[in-house]
Amino acid sequence: MKVRLPPAALAVVQLLTLTSGVLAAPVLDQPLLSILPVSEELPKTLSIPSRYQSTVLARRLLHLSTHGDLITIFPPSQNLSTRIPSSVASTPIGLPEYIATCEEDDALHAADPTILSLKISTATRNAEAGSNVSLAISWWDEYIHLTGTRPWAPANLPRLSLTGYLEEIPSSAVTQKGVETCFVKKHKDSVLWLPGRKWAAHEGFWTRLVVQEAYWIGGFGDKNYIGWLDPEEWRAIKREEWEGVRLPGEKKEDEE
Repeated sequence: MKVRLPPAALAVVQLLTLTSGVLAAPVLDQPLLSILPVSEELPKTLSIPSRYQSTVLARRLLHLSTHGDLITIFPPSQNLSTRIPSSVASTPIGLPEYIATCEEDDALHAADPTILSLKISTATRNAEAGSNVSLAISWWDEYIHLTGTRPWAPANLPRLSLTGYLEEIPSSAVTQKGVETCFVKKHKDSVLWLPGRKWAAHEGFWTRLVVQEAYWIGGFGDKNYIGWLDPEEWRAIKREEWEGVRLPGEKKEDEE
């Protein structure tokens, strides 16, 4: 596949051709160029979303995500369980975890992901020992589910890291906000370990990741914002804002 280059880029290629003695045609037909879609190689605009616009997209990513990697840190060696290898003391560990946003109508916690924590889990035990918590989520899998195709470069799709701490959701709030119904709607199999059920495989309880900081990578930096989001903006985003934007692979409103 031949790639059309803009005049400025073509001039650079011609200059390199003159100085290297290589014919121009083979340079333009290099296989490396052919792996990238033309629309991705030569963007029509260099406009990069602002931090606030990226925060809105990040909130949508959180709401649509069903899972993420929950990262905690093992206690120091003197506080480490005898069941755990001493070599992992003070070392971070990340494991996949179901998530949902089941407090959307609570202005204080609308941007804090909901987690069904199990007493037996490594993340829960590390958090109870004092570890801070990070949650890493991405749009990679969902893009494939929506489009039925693999992206030409997953690294050019959004991902997000949230850092903070786990906090138990009071039972009164669980009932009032319909947390259980919300979570099971997103994860039907989670009914097998719901808190307080006699059939539950493990003892569980409802927690929220209280987000203190958020780091966003919208994709490649020439087209997307990469960096820390403002915590106040993160919490201030309204539902109608993130409902009004679309992530890569999603249909626009006029296509739905």
